[in-house]
Amino acid sequence: MRLRIAIAIWLVAALTGTVDWRQASAESYPSRRINLIVPFPAGSATDAVTRRLAESIRIETGVTVLVENKPGADGNLAALAVLKAEADGYTVFVTTNSTQAANINLFNAMPYDPKADFAPVAGIMTIPMMLAVKPEFPAKTVAEFITLAKSRQKPLSFGSGNTSSRGAAELFRSRAGIEMQHVPYRGMPQALTDVLAGEVDCVFADPASAQGLIQDGRLRVLAVTSSERLAGLPDVPTLAQAGLFGAELSAWVGVLVRSGTPSDIVTKLGQVVLGFVNNKDTVVYLESVGAKPFPAGPDELGKFEEADTRRWAEIVEIAKIEKK
Repeated sequence: MRLRIAIAIWLVAALTGTVDWRQASAESYPSRRINLIVPFPAGSATDAVTRRLAESIRIETGVTVLVENKPGADGNLAALAVLKAEADGYTVFVTTNSTQAANINLFNAMPYDPKADFAPVAGIMTIPMMLAVKPEFPAKTVAEFITLAKSRQKPLSFGSGNTSSRGAAELFRSRAGIEMQHVPYRGMPQALTDVLAGEVDCVFADPASAQGLIQDGRLRVLAVTSSERLAGLPDVPTLAQAGLFGAELSAWVGVLVRSGTPSDIVTKLGQVVLGFVNNKDTVVYLESVGAKPFPAGPDELGKFEEADTRRWAEIVEIAKIEKK
């Protein structure tokens, strides 16, 4: 009887507007399964760190966490999947500069607005790209690669597994003054597979995706696109150290939700994500795969996203990338 009375009082309060349902949901968040949407396939750097994040959220909150890979259209398919869900914090976008900064500069028409449709929650990591070829490739250095490209009648080809991969290659091509043929893939694992098979000449890959191949001696790295050498690849120069300046580029991974998600939920989710990023084990893991922790809160991530969008506009202009 008491339960029925309590329910009746609650319903009356809700109908008369004296109870804020959104506030109530924020107080109990999370109380059911959380879905983490990733715009790249399994085996990618974003997927790998998301699965670690999912386990951390599960341990911290006690709720089930599901990782959903939705590759395609440079991440736009995953972005649309998030926007079709409720703005309640249970469908979370673990994404990169591809969907939030690059695509708006690469597509003539976008099916969403990266800034207006999404609310930043927290940053996870930044990660450079690296120019990689199979061991048998004739060029052993960046200088030799550029010389080889200029001597060929048919352009060398590069595979791209994501927008950052393509952006790094296009910027490299432009700064080096060479022609290269772009071969797009739905994810980095497929691009790496075709480099090993000789279907494409090279790829600008993230260290996490290529780490196992490098350790096994099946992939050779000529340079990294960061401003400093990677701790895990101390003998590999940066592009600037190899003599090519102005081609630095790093990707980033962050957590966002649909705009309109209650601010209390954004805060709670952000605290859990930042707890994961700042954890000692996470820091060690990120450094082991050539990444750096990026423990940015909502405001910092939002400003970083805006600055990176302007950076991508410059990259598209410099590299003369034709919009899709």
